[in-house]
Amino acid sequence: MTQVVDVEIYADIICPWCYIGKKRLDAAFAERPQIVPRYIWRCFLLNPSMPPEGMNRRDYITGKFGNTANEVYSRIAAAGQESGIKFNFDQIKRTPDSRKTHRYLLAAADIGKDLSDAFFKAYFIDGRDLGDEQELEKIAREHDVDVSTTILGSLELDRQIKNDIEMSRQMRVDGVPYIIFAGKYAIAGAHMPEHIIPVIDGSVSKSVG
Repeated sequence: MTQVVDVEIYADIICPWCYIGKKRLDAAFAERPQIVPRYIWRCFLLNPSMPPEGMNRRDYITGKFGNTANEVYSRIAAAGQESGIKFNFDQIKRTPDSRKTHRYLLAAADIGKDLSDAFFKAYFIDGRDLGDEQELEKIAREHDVDVSTTILGSLELDRQIKNDIEMSRQMRVDGVPYIIFAGKYAIAGAHMPEHIIPVIDGSVSKSVG
């Protein structure tokens, strides 16, 4: 008998560890085919002060990591390779303000679609500009998701993004991915599938015989 479990994911598309974490989460659920996740995207901003036009990628990396940038990204690339992701960091020209991407993710979820994998790949593999609304629309349509401009510009999305950010503050989420299973258990970080599986098992309510 198939069981559905709600999985809330606090993450940011421009976070490479979130991409790795999502891949590992999918791999964990693949080991439990009788348990189906219902992914619920929650907005988290790695760079809340990022200007709307984004930043030159090199300037952003230098400003954030300084001389340790190569070491940091070599470690990320190795972790990604282990999880089946071939990061193409050199292809990224700009670090965007991810608010527009969050709007698409939340709006797509309202019509039962998950665009997170599409956006992760577009940014980290293909180097596409997620700060460009036309590019976001193009990526969505490539995956048969048509989100109306009315929904994207709605006050409801404004409130949802604000509420997600406030909730993450209340829970003191200081790093992502931060994943909550069935409202019961939470894990922080990109854990390996074998460490996630026991959490999945524990999050599913057992039927009383």
